[in-house]
Amino acid sequence: MTNIKFGIDMSLETYTSKTWERYRDFVKGINEDVWDSIWLGDHLGGIPPTSPYRNYNVWLLFPIFAELKSKVHFGTAVTDPHRYLPQVMAQIVMTLDHISNGRFIFGIGPGEAWNLDNYGIDKRKPVSKMKEFIMVLKTLWEAGGKKASFDGEFYNFKDAILQPKTVQESIPIWIGANGPRTRKLTGEIADGWIPYSFSPDTYKKEMEEVKDSLRKNNRNIEEFTFGYWNWIYINENEAALDGYTAEKKLTLALQHPYSLKPLGFWKEEKRDLYAKLGFNPDTLNPLQYNSIDNIDFNIINQIVSDIPNDFIRNSALMGTKEEIIKKLESLIKTGVQNFVLMIDNELKKKPKPFTWEHVFQMLTDEIIPHLKENY
Repeated sequence: MTNIKFGIDMSLETYTSKTWERYRDFVKGINEDVWDSIWLGDHLGGIPPTSPYRNYNVWLLFPIFAELKSKVHFGTAVTDPHRYLPQVMAQIVMTLDHISNGRFIFGIGPGEAWNLDNYGIDKRKPVSKMKEFIMVLKTLWEAGGKKASFDGEFYNFKDAILQPKTVQESIPIWIGANGPRTRKLTGEIADGWIPYSFSPDTYKKEMEEVKDSLRKNNRNIEEFTFGYWNWIYINENEAALDGYTAEKKLTLALQHPYSLKPLGFWKEEKRDLYAKLGFNPDTLNPLQYNSIDNIDFNIINQIVSDIPNDFIRNSALMGTKEEIIKKLESLIKTGVQNFVLMIDNELKKKPKPFTWEHVFQMLTDEIIPHLKENY
Protein backbone atom coordinates (compact mmCIF):
# COMPACT_ATOMS: atom_id res chain seq x y z
CA MET A 1 0.00 0.00 0.00
CA THR A 2 1.26 3.42 -0.92
CA ASN A 3 2.45 5.87 1.72
CA ILE A 4 1.88 8.86 -0.59
CA LYS A 5 -1.34 10.75 0.02
CA PHE A 6 -3.17 13.30 -2.11
CA GLY A 7 -5.53 16.05 -1.01
CA ILE A 8 -7.65 18.45 -3.04
CA ASP A 9 -7.90 22.08 -1.96
CA MET A 10 -11.53 23.01 -2.61
CA SER A 11 -11.24 26.68 -1.63
CA LEU A 12 -13.69 28.88 -3.49
CA GLU A 13 -10.99 31.25 -4.76
CA THR A 14 -10.49 29.03 -7.80
CA TYR A 15 -13.56 26.86 -7.83
CA THR A 16 -15.89 29.75 -8.67
CA SER A 17 -19.08 27.78 -8.52
CA LYS A 18 -22.03 30.11 -8.83
CA THR A 19 -24.24 28.29 -6.31
CA TRP A 20 -23.79 26.49 -3.03
CA GLU A 21 -25.71 23.51 -4.40
CA ARG A 22 -23.25 22.95 -7.26
CA TYR A 23 -20.30 23.28 -4.94
CA ARG A 24 -21.82 20.83 -2.44
CA ASP A 25 -22.66 18.31 -5.17
CA PHE A 26 -19.11 18.46 -6.48
CA VAL A 27 -17.77 17.61 -3.01
CA LYS A 28 -20.23 14.71 -2.89
CA GLY A 29 -18.66 13.33 -6.06
CA ILE A 30 -15.06 13.29 -4.84
CA ASN A 31 -13.75 9.73 -5.06
CA GLU A 32 -12.58 8.73 -1.57
CA ASP A 33 -10.74 5.71 -2.95
CA VAL A 34 -8.39 8.10 -4.81
CA TRP A 35 -8.31 11.29 -2.79
CA ASP A 36 -7.19 11.07 0.84
CA SER A 37 -8.18 14.51 2.06
CA ILE A 38 -10.16 17.69 1.35
CA TRP A 39 -8.67 21.03 2.33
CA LEU A 40 -9.92 24.61 2.55
CA GLY A 41 -8.01 27.86 2.77
CA ASP A 42 -9.44 30.09 5.50
CA HIS A 43 -9.92 33.47 3.82
CA LEU A 44 -11.90 36.67 4.21
CA GLY A 45 -10.34 38.55 1.28
CA GLY A 46 -9.38 37.53 -2.25
CA ILE A 47 -5.80 36.53 -3.00
CA PRO A 48 -4.15 39.15 -5.26
CA PRO A 49 -4.29 39.62 -8.14
CA THR A 50 -7.23 37.66 -9.52
CA SER A 51 -9.01 35.61 -6.86
CA PRO A 52 -12.58 36.81 -6.27
CA TYR A 53 -14.03 37.66 -2.88
CA ARG A 54 -16.03 34.41 -2.80
CA ASN A 55 -15.25 32.91 0.59
CA TYR A 56 -17.72 30.91 2.63
CA ASN A 57 -16.74 30.44 6.26
CA VAL A 58 -14.75 27.20 6.24
CA TRP A 59 -15.62 26.30 9.83
CA LEU A 60 -19.27 25.94 8.76
CA LEU A 61 -18.34 23.91 5.67
CA PHE A 62 -16.22 21.25 7.37
CA PRO A 63 -19.13 19.71 9.38
CA ILE A 64 -21.17 19.41 6.18
CA PHE A 65 -18.27 17.82 4.32
CA ALA A 66 -17.69 15.39 7.20
CA GLU A 67 -21.29 14.22 6.86
CA LEU A 68 -20.94 13.89 3.07
CA LYS A 69 -17.65 11.98 3.06
CA SER A 70 -16.92 9.07 5.38
CA LYS A 71 -13.25 8.25 4.69
CA VAL A 72 -11.21 11.32 3.74
CA HIS A 73 -9.49 13.60 6.21
CA PHE A 74 -10.11 17.34 6.30
CA GLY A 75 -7.78 20.23 6.95
CA THR A 76 -7.18 23.97 6.76
CA ALA A 77 -4.56 25.10 4.24
CA VAL A 78 -4.25 27.30 6.22
CA THR A 79 -5.84 29.48 8.89
CA ASP A 80 -4.02 32.17 10.92
CA PRO A 81 -3.60 33.21 14.57
CA HIS A 82 -5.06 36.71 14.19
CA ARG A 83 -8.79 36.30 13.58
CA TYR A 84 -9.68 33.89 16.36
CA LEU A 85 -9.07 33.33 20.06
CA PRO A 86 -7.18 30.04 20.42
CA GLN A 87 -9.43 29.08 23.35
CA VAL A 88 -12.44 29.24 21.00
CA MET A 89 -10.56 27.59 18.13
CA ALA A 90 -9.68 24.72 20.46
CA GLN A 91 -13.40 24.10 20.92
CA ILE A 92 -14.19 24.46 17.19
CA VAL A 93 -11.52 21.94 16.18
CA MET A 94 -12.43 19.57 19.02
CA THR A 95 -16.02 19.63 17.72
CA LEU A 96 -14.85 18.89 14.16
CA ASP A 97 -12.70 16.10 15.54
CA HIS A 98 -15.86 14.50 16.94
CA ILE A 99 -18.05 15.15 13.89
CA SER A 100 -15.43 13.63 11.59
CA ASN A 101 -14.55 10.83 14.03
CA GLY A 102 -10.91 11.88 14.23
CA ARG A 103 -10.38 12.95 10.62
CA PHE A 104 -9.32 16.57 11.07
CA ILE A 105 -5.89 18.21 10.59
CA PHE A 106 -5.37 21.77 11.84
CA GLY A 107 -3.25 23.78 9.40
CA ILE A 108 -2.02 27.22 10.44
CA GLY A 109 0.36 29.89 9.12
CA PRO A 110 1.47 33.41 10.13
CA GLY A 111 -1.33 35.03 8.10
CA GLU A 112 -1.92 37.10 4.96
CA ALA A 113 -2.62 40.82 4.69
CA TRP A 114 -5.63 40.41 2.36
CA ASN A 115 -7.50 38.69 5.21
CA LEU A 116 -6.53 41.28 7.81
CA ASP A 117 -5.71 44.83 6.69
CA ASN A 118 -9.04 45.81 5.16
CA TYR A 119 -10.89 44.26 8.09
CA GLY A 120 -8.99 46.16 10.78
CA ILE A 121 -7.47 43.04 12.33
CA ASP A 122 -4.18 43.30 14.23
CA LYS A 123 -1.35 41.32 12.61
CA ARG A 124 1.59 42.28 14.82
CA LYS A 125 4.14 39.68 15.97
CA PRO A 126 2.68 36.97 13.70
CA VAL A 127 5.18 34.19 14.40
CA SER A 128 5.29 34.73 18.16
CA LYS A 129 1.51 34.86 18.25
CA MET A 130 1.22 31.71 16.13
CA LYS A 131 3.56 29.82 18.46
CA GLU A 132 1.57 30.80 21.51
CA PHE A 133 -1.71 30.09 19.69
CA ILE A 134 -0.54 26.52 19.05
CA MET A 135 0.62 26.16 22.65
CA VAL A 136 -2.86 27.17 23.88
CA LEU A 137 -4.49 24.58 21.60
CA LYS A 138 -2.20 21.85 22.87
CA THR A 139 -2.71 22.90 26.48
CA LEU A 140 -6.50 22.61 26.23
CA TRP A 141 -6.58 19.47 24.09
CA GLU A 142 -4.01 17.62 26.17
CA ALA A 143 -5.76 18.46 29.46
CA GLY A 144 -8.22 15.66 28.71
CA GLY A 145 -11.28 17.60 29.86
CA LYS A 146 -9.69 18.69 33.13
CA LYS A 147 -8.79 22.19 34.31
CA ALA A 148 -6.02 23.90 32.36
CA SER A 149 -4.20 27.21 32.79
CA PHE A 150 -1.93 29.29 30.57
CA ASP A 151 0.18 32.38 31.19
CA GLY A 152 1.60 33.93 28.02
CA GLU A 153 2.32 37.17 26.23
CA PHE A 154 -0.89 37.15 24.20
CA TYR A 155 -3.21 34.74 26.02
CA ASN A 156 -3.90 34.09 29.69
CA PHE A 157 -6.45 31.89 31.41
CA LYS A 158 -6.88 29.89 34.59
CA ASP A 159 -8.81 26.69 35.32
CA ALA A 160 -10.35 26.53 31.86
CA ILE A 161 -12.18 23.33 30.98
CA LEU A 162 -12.66 22.01 27.45
CA GLN A 163 -15.02 19.06 27.13
CA PRO A 164 -15.58 16.56 25.67
CA LYS A 165 -12.08 15.21 25.19
CA THR A 166 -10.76 14.99 21.65
CA VAL A 167 -11.30 11.77 19.67
CA GLN A 168 -7.72 11.78 18.37
CA GLU A 169 -5.14 11.33 21.07
CA SER A 170 -3.36 14.29 19.48
CA ILE A 171 -5.04 16.42 16.80
CA PRO A 172 -2.34 16.99 14.14
CA ILE A 173 -1.11 20.56 13.75
CA TRP A 174 0.63 21.38 10.46
CA ILE A 175 2.34 24.71 9.83
CA GLY A 176 2.41 26.44 6.45
CA ALA A 177 6.01 27.51 7.01
CA ASN A 178 7.69 29.37 4.14
CA GLY A 179 10.45 31.24 5.98
CA PRO A 180 13.47 30.22 8.09
CA ARG A 181 11.89 31.26 11.39
CA THR A 182 8.62 29.41 10.78
CA ARG A 183 10.44 26.31 9.49
CA LYS A 184 12.43 26.27 12.73
CA LEU A 185 9.19 26.61 14.71
CA THR A 186 7.63 23.79 12.70
CA GLY A 187 10.38 21.44 13.84
CA GLU A 188 9.86 22.57 17.43
CA ILE A 189 6.13 22.12 17.94
CA ALA A 190 4.25 20.97 14.82
CA ASP A 191 3.20 17.52 13.62
CA GLY A 192 3.50 18.37 9.93
CA TRP A 193 4.76 20.88 7.40
CA ILE A 194 2.65 22.17 4.50
CA PRO A 195 4.69 24.80 2.64
CA TYR A 196 4.11 26.60 -0.65
CA SER A 197 7.43 25.82 -2.33
CA PHE A 198 8.23 27.05 -5.81
CA SER A 199 10.15 24.00 -7.05
CA PRO A 200 11.43 20.57 -5.95
CA ASP A 201 14.87 22.09 -5.46
CA THR A 202 13.66 24.76 -3.06
CA TYR A 203 11.49 22.21 -1.26
CA LYS A 204 14.47 19.94 -0.72
CA LYS A 205 16.60 22.73 0.77
CA GLU A 206 13.78 23.97 3.00
CA MET A 207 12.99 20.44 4.08
CA GLU A 208 16.50 20.08 5.50
CA GLU A 209 15.86 23.12 7.72
CA VAL A 210 12.74 21.46 9.14
CA LYS A 211 14.59 18.18 9.67
CA ASP A 212 17.43 20.01 11.40
CA SER A 213 14.95 21.65 13.76
CA LEU A 214 13.28 18.29 14.44
CA ARG A 215 16.65 16.78 15.37
CA LYS A 216 17.67 19.70 17.58
CA ASN A 217 14.38 19.36 19.47
CA ASN A 218 14.75 15.58 19.82
CA ARG A 219 11.61 15.01 17.74
CA ASN A 220 10.88 11.73 15.98
CA ILE A 221 11.11 12.45 12.23
CA GLU A 222 9.22 9.20 11.51
CA GLU A 223 6.16 10.61 13.29
CA PHE A 224 6.27 13.89 11.37
CA THR A 225 4.45 14.52 8.04
CA PHE A 226 6.14 16.36 5.18
CA GLY A 227 3.36 17.95 3.17
CA TYR A 228 3.37 20.08 0.03
CA TRP A 229 0.75 22.62 -1.08
CA ASN A 230 0.72 24.14 -4.54
CA TRP A 231 -1.31 25.31 -7.48
CA ILE A 232 -1.44 22.80 -10.34
CA TYR A 233 -2.06 23.71 -13.98
CA ILE A 234 -2.34 21.10 -16.73
CA ASN A 235 -2.63 21.89 -20.42
CA GLU A 236 -1.31 20.73 -23.78
CA ASN A 237 -1.77 24.03 -25.57
CA GLU A 238 1.64 25.72 -25.77
CA ALA A 239 0.16 29.22 -26.02
CA ALA A 240 -1.80 28.63 -22.80
CA LEU A 241 1.30 27.24 -21.11
CA ASP A 242 3.36 30.23 -22.24
CA GLY A 243 0.78 32.58 -20.71
CA TYR A 244 0.78 30.66 -17.46
CA THR A 245 4.58 30.67 -17.43
CA ALA A 246 4.61 34.47 -17.67
CA GLU A 247 2.13 34.69 -14.80
CA LYS A 248 4.16 32.35 -12.58
CA LYS A 249 7.33 34.31 -13.32
CA LEU A 250 5.72 37.47 -11.94
CA THR A 251 4.42 35.69 -8.85
CA LEU A 252 7.96 34.48 -8.13
CA ALA A 253 9.02 38.06 -7.45
CA LEU A 254 6.15 38.77 -5.04
CA GLN A 255 5.31 35.45 -3.45
CA HIS A 256 8.72 33.72 -3.46
CA PRO A 257 11.39 36.46 -3.24
CA TYR A 258 13.29 34.30 -0.72
CA SER A 259 13.70 31.72 -3.51
CA LEU A 260 15.61 34.00 -5.88
CA LYS A 261 18.93 33.59 -4.07
CA PRO A 262 18.97 29.77 -3.67
CA LEU A 263 17.71 29.42 -7.24
CA GLY A 264 20.66 31.47 -8.49
CA PHE A 265 18.72 34.50 -9.74
CA TRP A 266 19.72 37.07 -7.14
CA LYS A 267 21.63 40.24 -8.00
CA GLU A 268 22.16 43.03 -5.50
CA GLU A 269 20.75 45.61 -7.92
CA LYS A 270 17.38 43.87 -7.46
CA ARG A 271 17.38 45.19 -3.90
CA ASP A 272 17.04 48.71 -5.31
CA LEU A 273 14.15 47.58 -7.50
CA TYR A 274 12.36 46.12 -4.48
CA ALA A 275 13.02 49.37 -2.60
CA LYS A 276 11.18 51.25 -5.35
CA LEU A 277 8.19 49.01 -4.65
CA GLY A 278 8.51 49.77 -0.94
CA PHE A 279 9.63 46.26 0.01
CA ASN A 280 12.66 44.62 1.59
CA PRO A 281 13.27 41.38 -0.36
CA ASP A 282 14.78 39.73 2.72
CA THR A 283 11.53 40.04 4.66
CA LEU A 284 8.86 40.36 1.96
CA ASN A 285 5.93 38.03 2.65
CA PRO A 286 2.12 37.95 2.17
CA LEU A 287 1.58 39.91 5.39
CA GLN A 288 3.03 43.03 3.74
CA TYR A 289 0.56 43.67 0.90
CA ASN A 290 -3.19 43.18 0.61
CA SER A 291 -3.56 44.03 -3.08
CA ILE A 292 -1.41 44.70 -6.13
CA ASP A 293 -3.34 47.76 -7.27
CA ASN A 294 -0.43 50.11 -6.57
CA ILE A 295 2.43 47.78 -7.51
CA ASP A 296 4.42 48.80 -10.57
CA PHE A 297 4.65 45.69 -12.74
CA ASN A 298 7.29 47.29 -14.93
CA ILE A 299 9.58 46.98 -11.91
CA ILE A 300 8.41 43.42 -11.23
CA ASN A 301 9.25 42.57 -14.83
CA GLN A 302 12.76 43.95 -14.35
CA ILE A 303 13.25 41.79 -11.24
CA VAL A 304 12.45 38.59 -13.13
CA SER A 305 13.71 39.57 -16.61
CA ASP A 306 16.83 37.37 -16.32
CA ILE A 307 14.87 34.25 -15.34
CA PRO A 308 14.44 31.96 -18.38
CA ASN A 309 10.93 30.86 -19.27
CA ASP A 310 12.19 27.29 -19.46
CA PHE A 311 13.26 27.47 -15.83
CA ILE A 312 9.76 28.50 -14.74
CA ARG A 313 8.18 25.82 -16.93
CA ASN A 314 10.44 23.17 -15.45
CA SER A 315 10.04 24.30 -11.83
CA ALA A 316 6.39 25.21 -11.35
CA LEU A 317 3.72 22.52 -11.02
CA MET A 318 2.49 23.12 -14.56
CA GLY A 319 2.67 21.48 -17.97
CA THR A 320 1.30 18.49 -19.85
CA LYS A 321 0.07 15.39 -18.06
CA GLU A 322 3.42 13.73 -18.66
CA GLU A 323 5.33 16.71 -17.27
CA ILE A 324 3.11 16.82 -14.17
CA ILE A 325 3.69 13.14 -13.46
CA LYS A 326 7.47 13.60 -13.68
CA LYS A 327 7.35 16.64 -11.37
CA LEU A 328 5.21 14.88 -8.79
CA GLU A 329 7.55 11.89 -8.97
CA SER A 330 10.50 14.21 -8.35
CA LEU A 331 8.78 15.66 -5.29
CA ILE A 332 7.97 12.19 -3.98
CA LYS A 333 11.62 11.21 -4.35
CA THR A 334 12.56 14.43 -2.53
CA GLY A 335 10.46 13.36 0.43
CA VAL A 336 6.91 14.72 0.04
CA GLN A 337 4.47 12.43 1.82
CA ASN A 338 1.21 14.35 1.53
CA PHE A 339 0.27 16.53 -1.46
CA VAL A 340 -2.42 19.21 -1.33
CA LEU A 341 -3.24 20.38 -4.85
CA MET A 342 -5.27 23.43 -5.84
CA ILE A 343 -6.26 23.32 -9.51
CA ASP A 344 -5.53 26.58 -11.31
CA ASN A 345 -7.34 25.79 -14.57
CA GLU A 346 -10.49 27.81 -15.18
CA LEU A 347 -13.95 26.51 -14.37
CA LYS A 348 -16.19 26.78 -17.43
CA LYS A 349 -19.55 25.44 -18.56
CA LYS A 350 -17.93 22.82 -20.78
CA PRO A 351 -15.58 20.66 -18.72
CA LYS A 352 -13.15 19.85 -21.58
CA PRO A 353 -10.49 20.36 -22.67
CA PHE A 354 -8.32 21.37 -19.73
CA THR A 355 -10.91 23.19 -17.69
CA TRP A 356 -11.08 22.74 -13.91
CA GLU A 357 -13.33 19.69 -14.06
CA HIS A 358 -11.31 18.05 -16.84
CA VAL A 359 -8.05 18.44 -14.91
CA PHE A 360 -9.70 17.12 -11.76
CA GLN A 361 -10.81 14.01 -13.65
CA MET A 362 -7.32 13.53 -15.09
CA LEU A 363 -5.90 13.64 -11.58
CA THR A 364 -8.60 11.30 -10.24
CA ASP A 365 -8.64 8.75 -13.06
CA GLU A 366 -5.05 8.70 -14.29
CA ILE A 367 -2.35 10.67 -12.49
CA ILE A 368 -2.95 9.87 -8.81
CA PRO A 369 -3.73 6.14 -9.37
CA HIS A 370 -0.52 5.84 -11.42
CA LEU A 371 1.58 7.48 -8.67
CA LYS A 372 -0.01 5.48 -5.86
CA GLU A 373 0.56 2.26 -7.76
CA ASN A 374 4.22 3.02 -8.29
CA TYR A 375 5.09 4.72 -5.00
